[in-house]
Amino acid sequence: MDSTSTSDTSSVPTFSSLREKSLKVAGYGYLVGDAAIFAAGMMEKNIKGASVGLLWGLGGLAAARYGNPKTEKQLALLTQRLGDYLEKQGVAIPPIADAAALLHQESIAEHIEAFLYAHPSEALNAVYAIGAAQLLGSGMQKKFKADIASGALIGAGALAGLLVPEKKPDPSHPSHGTVSKALSWVQEKPLRLSGALYHINNVSMIWGAIAKRKQNPGQGSHYLRFATAASYIFANTMLSLSSRNTGPADHRSLEVLSRLAETSAQVVAAQPPEIQEALVQQISGYLSAQPEIKKTSQDIADLLHGKLASLGVPQAPSWQQRVNTPDASISPAL
Repeated sequence: MDSTSTSDTSSVPTFSSLREKSLKVAGYGYLVGDAAIFAAGMMEKNIKGASVGLLWGLGGLAAARYGNPKTEKQLALLTQRLGDYLEKQGVAIPPIADAAALLHQESIAEHIEAFLYAHPSEALNAVYAIGAAQLLGSGMQKKFKADIASGALIGAGALAGLLVPEKKPDPSHPSHGTVSKALSWVQEKPLRLSGALYHINNVSMIWGAIAKRKQNPGQGSHYLRFATAASYIFANTMLSLSSRNTGPADHRSLEVLSRLAETSAQVVAAQPPEIQEALVQQISGYLSAQPEIKKTSQDIADLLHGKLASLGVPQAPSWQQRVNTPDASISPAL
């Protein structure tokens, strides 16, 4: 069979691939809707309403640009943060392949970008909260109930995404009761609540589009409002699947951690033997505290020990081993 006759589906996005980059995809969906809001506002000669579309576009751009960074970018960000940590601990960086990345000093622009990569959903929701207040004010000024409802719902969704703490369920203490289970479900991914409230806002969007069609059917702005609702339904669905932690998917997280461990092992190997084990524990504790790393401190320490062994560095005994091993230099009492 001619290979050219077989359709190539590798480039067709699947639900799984969309889910891995759900926040980024949501950002693009919001950008389409925000552009339609701006165009509708200009068509209706509603400058304040049009400016809301421009403002919200900044939030959509933040999610699209900084959400779900690629593996190489995630590795670069984590390497930079690890280098900052090691520098504060007074650890000397040896001349290794990643020395430049560890020692890189961020400019102000890079520092802002690093913050946005770490908090893309917060940037999205902060901008949406500001825009919601503006839309609420515009709706009240023009006495247009659909915009008042949209401003209130989007503001509530934005604040939920900003203020509700993200907390993974504790398997040893499962939730009981409907309310407790609902709270646990929201806390696991607070963006679920944001997405749900944004979804309810779609009713207001459609309501507003129908009202505009009745007021001025020849103007055509209602088509743009319908387009906004359609793109927001898709974007809100993607947002609901997202986590504030936009680190790599599990299989890519292991790759990032492995490469970080290789760099860390080379740094540890260059230190005096008497401080190597303490540094292994320090680095392991630091990396396990990073939201993108989904491994315990002990898991990371074991990985570092393996990397050190491959470099020919003997493993120092742990403090438990030192406590449990009698000192051979001390003779037992006769």
